[in-house]
Amino acid sequence: MTRDNPTFVFPKAEQYAFLFENTHLVLFFFPRDDAKFLFLLKDQGDAGMALDYPGDTFTTQVLDRILNIFKIQIDDENEKTELSRHYVLGSYFTVSGRPYGAYYQKDVLQPDVLLFRIDGEPPSQELVSLEGNEFELIATVFSQQHDDLLEIEGMMDGSDN
Repeated sequence: MTRDNPTFVFPKAEQYAFLFENTHLVLFFFPRDDAKFLFLLKDQGDAGMALDYPGDTFTTQVLDRILNIFKIQIDDENEKTELSRHYVLGSYFTVSGRPYGAYYQKDVLQPDVLLFRIDGEPPSQELVSLEGNEFELIATVFSQQHDDLLEIEGMMDGSDN
């Protein structure tokens, strides 16, 4: 006898799909208890997602590396208005041994994507805006790796490009 896999829903969890060095992951975050659960995204279809547990060591290493830079807020100070936009990490990747992050606006149909270099070690990492040749290189690498995901927009000199 064959039974379908049950469907699980976590209505109180914030859910984030992202890539960590080309590994598809899903983070479930329960704000009330500050609980975080990380899963490998093995397959995705109309019936739902197939998830797998990556193990304690992998989970700890990834969460230690990304948690303090996972959500960011960008303040756009205009002459007439101040606007804050919230972004989450969509991809953590390295180029020539240096870590970079691609951030997107969650729950936006066609979100902007911002690219940053990640300087420092956890928990004191800093996001650095990309400029000139570095932006061009990282945007090219990102688009080659993730050309099917999102359109890229960069931040140079603190303003949208």
